[in-house]
Amino acid sequence: MEHLAYDIRCGDFTSAGAASRDLKQHLKRIGAESEAVRRATIAAYEAEMNVVIHAEGGGRLEAAVSEGQLDVDVTDEGPGIADVDSAMREGWSTASAEARALGFGAGMGLPNILRNSDRLSVTSAPDTGTRVSFSVVLRPQATDQGARPSSLGVIAERCNECRHCLVACPTAAIRVRDAHPQVLDHLCIDCTACIAACPHDALTMTDAPGALGGGDLLIVPPALLAGFGGHDPEAVAEELRGLGYDEILSVHRYEDELRRAVLERAASGDGPTPVISPVCPAVTNLVEVKFPALLEHLAPFASPWEAAQQDLLGRAATFVVSCPSQRTALLAQHPTAQRDTVTAATVQQAVSPLLAARARSGSRRATVPPEPGRTDDLLVVTGVSHTTAVLEAVEDDRLPGVSVIEPYLCDGGCFGSPLLTEDAYVAAWRWATTGGCAPGAGRRHDRAHAFRARPGIRLDADMAVAIRKLARLDAETTALPARDCGVCGAPTCAALAEDIVMGRASQTLCPYVIPEEKEDGA
Repeated sequence: MEHLAYDIRCGDFTSAGAASRDLKQHLKRIGAESEAVRRATIAAYEAEMNVVIHAEGGGRLEAAVSEGQLDVDVTDEGPGIADVDSAMREGWSTASAEARALGFGAGMGLPNILRNSDRLSVTSAPDTGTRVSFSVVLRPQATDQGARPSSLGVIAERCNECRHCLVACPTAAIRVRDAHPQVLDHLCIDCTACIAACPHDALTMTDAPGALGGGDLLIVPPALLAGFGGHDPEAVAEELRGLGYDEILSVHRYEDELRRAVLERAASGDGPTPVISPVCPAVTNLVEVKFPALLEHLAPFASPWEAAQQDLLGRAATFVVSCPSQRTALLAQHPTAQRDTVTAATVQQAVSPLLAARARSGSRRATVPPEPGRTDDLLVVTGVSHTTAVLEAVEDDRLPGVSVIEPYLCDGGCFGSPLLTEDAYVAAWRWATTGGCAPGAGRRHDRAHAFRARPGIRLDADMAVAIRKLARLDAETTALPARDCGVCGAPTCAALAEDIVMGRASQTLCPYVIPEEKEDGA
């Protein structure tokens, strides 16, 4: 059994929610079922906020985590509750005007705890404080344990151990040891965060073996077509056709169709809201690794790249990918697709001199701006930090009123891939103002494989063993200096503690733990 304790200060709205967030991470580490984690987090947050809003003397949250159950006690030294039965009714509140002005005190605290727990007890009286005790039954989360392809590559000789990648990785999947980056496959989501952060290109996309040798179809991202300075997308497409391709197909038509399908799903009320678009395979991977409770929020459609691949089966198609997750999605759907992919960098190198010659000849095409697309019910979010914050809010049931989320891990969306050379906003502006490429309709495709939770930060497949490892993890973390400097090759002291517990490292990697302490921790 693991015991946790947190002090809560009254009126501290800045730190409010810290206890429930930490409790949520502990439950994820032991592999608790995502729905139970969601319910426990909401209940703990409501209990924590009651202390912040009402208890002048502050309070304390204590939790006991066992293999089958979470037990939480929240006690405070506040004014107490005169009528507990009334407090259990939605809308009943004694919150201050300050708390209400900040959006708290709507009278949903105890009702939400009751709704999200399997047992609830409230003991209180005027001037004696309040004790809220609740329990949530825990079951292990089913996860996909199978091996998955990856398209993130490491060029060890280019690494100068700057450790920028450690800070950038949204899932703490990178370590820098033995003079080069190492990737924890179970945490890697094939995004471009570490690639963008690496100044020496030691981290990159696994080079696709395909080549621009001509053929039937070349499928390209809009950002590539709009990423050659003053050259409009159709001019770029013409040069690509000149390399021997019969047709250049922009994946935007599949992006547009996916957007329509996701909006229709949200409007139909089929499934929980907000509906999350699977437009970015890296975000889909992030949900499977860190936010399994949101799997049912993901619209069950193929990403634009997967849809194009399904649509074009049987044709000699080459896919120009600008992100590791795009290539990995193609490989997961059809393992032989590695022969049919080529990196955007290869295309850029081949086409840039051809476009330069075109510019010298003065060839230009008049363009007409397109009509703007409908995005009324859409929350578009880009970038690692913003996407993660939005997913956290959805997971904690703190994003009411949003019906559809279209998330991208790259800043600026797919236009912002660090594997492309043009600035994301310039390329997006050029694509919009030139009318893009030749029009055409894509098709929506259902997913070939269901979304599945991955082990992620889970410490062990056996929940009882994971709880024991969690206790050791807390002890190892406490023994480290909390500098989060990265000298040990892990992004944080907590990550080093996890490496120690999982047998990937030892405490001797930390230069700030004196030898006596190292011997004691051996």
